[in-house]
Amino acid sequence: MSLYPIFLKLDQHRVLIVGGGPVAEQKVEGVLRSARDVTVIAPRVTDKIARWAHEGRIRHLKEEYGVGKAKGYFLVIAATDSEAVNRAVYDEARAAGALVNAVDDPEYCSFYAPAVVARGDFQIAISTGGASPALAQRVRQELEHRYGPEYDSWTSWLGRTRTALRQVLPRGEPRKQLIRTLALGQPRGIAENQAKKGHDHGRCKTQ
Repeated sequence: MSLYPIFLKLDQHRVLIVGGGPVAEQKVEGVLRSARDVTVIAPRVTDKIARWAHEGRIRHLKEEYGVGKAKGYFLVIAATDSEAVNRAVYDEARAAGALVNAVDDPEYCSFYAPAVVARGDFQIAISTGGASPALAQRVRQELEHRYGPEYDSWTSWLGRTRTALRQVLPRGEPRKQLIRTLALGQPRGIAENQAKKGHDHGRCKTQ
């Protein structure tokens, strides 16, 4: 079955994560890129999740998951170490109309969480449709080397420049072409490194 890739805006929606271990921590960290209303249900949580709760970035309900607790959320992630609990969360959240993912249980997911290379607003998502998360992680690691932290500031600059050009240039193909040309460039750090390498290669070496 083919999947439809999508990036969700979560800042106006409620998100629930059931579980408090390392896997749940990864899921919380991921949704916090966008979400502002995140609840974690778990009797025990990792130190990082506890810190996020202390800082007010998430709400932590220190209790076991129970019937009715998945209602009222837009997105739900079940990340406990109990398959039965994860599937119960899925059934209830799905019945309530939420998007839901039971970690490592593809049949009990209405969406799959991709492996992500995140550089600010610049993000690359990799999915194998649940077939091989390990392959998706391997490709993510490769892309992290190709697209470094410099893509964060460069993407922001491209966004500001695009906005400015749209304000001063009339709509049409010339404006589109200029914006495309700018995107064909490279972040400053990469361009400078390549220029330096080219300069070094052009030097005459004495022995």
